[in-house]
Amino acid sequence: MKSFVDSLPEDLVGNVRSMCGRRGEEWLKSLPELILAIETRWNIRTGTVYPASGINYVAPAESGSGELSVLKISPPYDTTEFASEAAYLRARCGASCVELRKIDDENRCMLLERAVPGETMDVIFDGREPECVAPAIEVLRSVSKDAAPPPKDAIRLDDWFDNLRRAYGTDFPSAYLRRALEIYERSSSGTSYLHGDFHPRNIVSADREPFLLIDPKGIVGHLGYEAAVFLNNFHWWQEDRPDIADRLDVAVRQFAEGLGSTEQATHEWAFAQMVIGAWWTFDELPDQYDNDVAKADIWGIL
Repeated sequence: MKSFVDSLPEDLVGNVRSMCGRRGEEWLKSLPELILAIETRWNIRTGTVYPASGINYVAPAESGSGELSVLKISPPYDTTEFASEAAYLRARCGASCVELRKIDDENRCMLLERAVPGETMDVIFDGREPECVAPAIEVLRSVSKDAAPPPKDAIRLDDWFDNLRRAYGTDFPSAYLRRALEIYERSSSGTSYLHGDFHPRNIVSADREPFLLIDPKGIVGHLGYEAAVFLNNFHWWQEDRPDIADRLDVAVRQFAEGLGSTEQATHEWAFAQMVIGAWWTFDELPDQYDNDVAKADIWGIL
């Protein structure tokens, strides 16, 4: 019979152990007790953890009155992402995002609205991927035009790119590093309160709005970063297709027109975002790094 930990998604267990060490191991073992305590306190029953849970424990839940929700529990990572997500969801008040219903800051637990039907864009548009770009842009425009002011302690994109400077003096490819930082320094003026992880798997179908956003980072930065995250995930989603370059060109044009930018600026943001994402893997999960930064070549910037 499998233990509770053995029944969890491999990616979740691996990431917790890799990033949290002994604290992570203790957290994994204590999780059943924590879930039971939360179920009792919030009068919910939880289902089986979602198989796609890779960073946080996420499972469907239902209240005693039949209200559908999602229980999300964050491991003891050395980040402020749990608080940042909660702050962003509070600021949105359910506009274009799922609602935050309950929170336990001490144990890093959230009870979230469950979007229904809740299918992610990569599932809905499987086999007709280019059709997802236009509705994604509409979601991004909606969530951007009504952006609430960020809290004073919000994560800043500036901080993420300042952290990228630590790559100097390491084996991380310097040409990509220098170019990404040059692009950011030139392009980062004009900021707003961003979702921060805007991609097809974080955009889900709903009944009260066509689509809702889930899993925000809640960062202060330039809107070009949001488009870049989507475009890089759009690339990874279908990178083996022979016409991927043409598909990306069309998507870039759509984002540039939809957000009032230029195709060149959109290419540059996508390059810079790909580089910083590769650096995070290089720095935090070196065993998983496989020259990921070279994928940024798709944007034709170097």
